[in-house]
Amino acid sequence: MLGNVIDGRTDPTNPNVDAVFEPSIHDDGRRADGVHHFSYDEAANSPDYFIVKDLLSTTVRTAVLHAETQWPFPVTVFLYNQGSRPLG
Repeated sequence: MLGNVIDGRTDPTNPNVDAVFEPSIHDDGRRADGVHHFSYDEAANSPDYFIVKDLLSTTVRTAVLHAETQWPFPVTVFLYNQGSRPLG
């Protein structure tokens, strides 16, 4: 399920990307009252929990659909320039 999108591309109009996925709990975002935006227990207790994954030479659309359909907890998609191989 898509939780957040962080766009690190130099040209935000280019639909071709390398994408990195992390559980949105890694964002550690909090509302003004201090409550986390995303549930740690929901992600960490899932058998699908992971630390980081990537999808190279894809499109923004495919990356978002991948996040939306592959995990039952919120996932943040980081978008990078295609070919940058952000995880090495």
